[in-house]
Amino acid sequence: MKFVDLEKEYLYFKDDIDVAVKNVFDSGRYLFGSNLERFQNEFAAFVGKKHGIGVKNCTDAILLTLRATWKEGMTIILPNFGAYPTAVAARNITSNLHYVDVDDTLTIDADKLPKDVRNGIVIIVHLFGNNCDMKKIVDYCKKNNHILIEDCAQSTGSGSGIHGDYSVFSFYPTKPLAAMGDGGMICTDHDPEVFEKLRFYGYKPGTDKIDILGVNSRLDEIQSSILSAKLKKFSFLNDKRREICSRYQKIIKGFRATDGCVFHQFVARFRERGLIIEELNNQKIPYIIHYKNHVSEIPTLAGTYNQVNFRVNENCLSFPCHPFLEEREIQIIEEFLTRFKDYEL
Repeated sequence: MKFVDLEKEYLYFKDDIDVAVKNVFDSGRYLFGSNLERFQNEFAAFVGKKHGIGVKNCTDAILLTLRATWKEGMTIILPNFGAYPTAVAARNITSNLHYVDVDDTLTIDADKLPKDVRNGIVIIVHLFGNNCDMKKIVDYCKKNNHILIEDCAQSTGSGSGIHGDYSVFSFYPTKPLAAMGDGGMICTDHDPEVFEKLRFYGYKPGTDKIDILGVNSRLDEIQSSILSAKLKKFSFLNDKRREICSRYQKIIKGFRATDGCVFHQFVARFRERGLIIEELNNQKIPYIIHYKNHVSEIPTLAGTYNQVNFRVNENCLSFPCHPFLEEREIQIIEEFLTRFKDYEL
């Protein structure tokens, strides 16, 4: 049993991927070609935004979005659990970070968003594929004149990404829609030109003029062709995860799943986690402790407001739920959860 099985995922998409990659090789064009343009348009339409801008990874997508929107004195508001890459990008912009507790969805607690901060940036993370309370968050941002960025790195296909001013996505190999390497996307209804400049040193598209300080962050033709091929039928992967996790949820609660959840991970909270880990190791059942620390407790990521009131880092465990688990492997996990269901918090 594997926690994720990228070999089986490749075999599922193999024919489509092989054709797509061969077409790129035959074209002789590996950057800024027709595959990138097509995938950007396809993915933006899939999300429900006008524009998609492909970049090297999701951390770059967040960083470039902040580069385009942050102004001196702005506070960045973000969740205090699970958002390491998000926080790294934000901390590269400013130390004026306000961390907010998560709730039992393991996403940002919309009722704890600060009431005394205005004209800032809110970054919410649809952690583990679970959608945040977007109605409350959108209302809060409108009331307080905040820019809203949705971090959808783990939630592609959940319906996320349509509410924010900007939404960012990851195509890391273990994400719901996965490249065979790395990649990211910024989606927005705003003019995409600033991002087209930022991702390519600052060049204005179609010219040799640099009028903004940019970086080198390009989604290449090979990854774009693979992602375009997979997008056409990747919904199977999310459907299968939901099916597997619905079986687990008949035994234990797990996190409180919201509408549209794609279960990038199946996460539950347990007392005596060490005992459970020992038994998982004995049975050779793979698991992961995602996010061993609350973000603000990492010294290099600490901000100006760092309080943790709802502590989840000490009791979370993630169980395999990838779409290529065999029936007997699912049953083994079900049997394990049945044995330890009384330990769930």
